[in-house]
Amino acid sequence: MDEYGTDSAGVGAAPSVARLLLELRSRATIDVKTLGKALQVRPQGKTGVAVRIHPGGVDFAVDRDRANDVALSMPGAYVIDPDDPDCWVSVQADYIDDNYDALLDATAEAVELRAAGKPAPVKRARAAAPKAAAPKAAGTTAAKTRAAAKPAPRPDPPRCPRCRQYELLASGECPSGYC
Repeated sequence: MDEYGTDSAGVGAAPSVARLLLELRSRATIDVKTLGKALQVRPQGKTGVAVRIHPGGVDFAVDRDRANDVALSMPGAYVIDPDDPDCWVSVQADYIDDNYDALLDATAEAVELRAAGKPAPVKRARAAAPKAAAPKAAGTTAAKTRAAAKPAPRPDPPRCPRCRQYELLASGECPSGYC
């Protein structure tokens, strides 16, 4: 039993997360927004999410070059998508207590990273698209392939020849049962 008269054995990571949030507030000025069962932590006045706290654990933004080193330094941590320019490391809820000090430092760095505006938001499709050597005219083959890539329109399904109200079933009968 704790000081509030509750059995805290089944609470899970909630006390650690609450302590993490309080200490993070003392280190940096942050805004916290709830989103379903998750919390989003942002630098005050910025739109980029630095830390996501959810029932499965804590995710925090890191510099893409350091993501693997940060994940290897904490047991139970992994890089969510190493190819994404906006890189995140996730720590499972069971390992929050074990990695508390390192997690607090990493989340404070994530808030500083987002406050500085890094990493720059990059769309995946544009980042993966090769740059053209010369500007293309409006009627080139690239525009023609885009127009040709549209799927053909589907034919209208057959209708009942008597009532003309219902689409015929696969057996060819009207679903109304009266025709």
